[in-house]
Amino acid sequence: LNDSPEMTEEKRRELLEGIREDANWLLNMVENLLSVTRIRVGDTHVNTSPEPLEEVVAEAVQRFRKRLPQTKVDVKVPDEFLMVPMDAKLIEQVINNLLENAAFHGNSQEPIELTAAIHDKILSVTIKDYGNGIDPDRFPTLFDGGGACSNPKGDGHKGMGIGLSICKTIINAHGGSIEAANHSKGAMFTFTLPDWREY
Repeated sequence: LNDSPEMTEEKRRELLEGIREDANWLLNMVENLLSVTRIRVGDTHVNTSPEPLEEVVAEAVQRFRKRLPQTKVDVKVPDEFLMVPMDAKLIEQVINNLLENAAFHGNSQEPIELTAAIHDKILSVTIKDYGNGIDPDRFPTLFDGGGACSNPKGDGHKGMGIGLSICKTIINAHGGSIEAANHSKGAMFTFTLPDWREY
């Protein structure tokens, strides 16, 4: 505001992009905190109802693309129409958090892969990047929310560990599980939602 009269259009755009990025990050952080509050108030359980899997995934990916339009995501879901018991907003939050984690920490131009599959009454969703992978020393505390980690892009404020901690809280509240691993060319996160065919 102070330098507006002398500011070039390029510099103005750079600052506006920074404002938008930080505003979106703050919005995401607030939504994360509200999600955890909902679960804790509900005594670690969530109210689930059958939701169309493809629509939930599409909504989460669309939200991610609004924030990071340059990042490509390849989505694979089962051909059959599946109604899966979940709190849709919370599961969208998990998918969005994992996609952002892959984008910020993968440091790769390759598309992120999101794959949903059913095995023995278990829904699994895997988000895979083709980047740096995860430092093996971090695995024991990866989901603890224990502070910042290094980020190749230098966006230190995006390295806060709260996102993965919230993912674990949400998935555990659904009776599922979440885990991280390295594959041959990057990192992958998989979460499960159990016994969907019983509903």
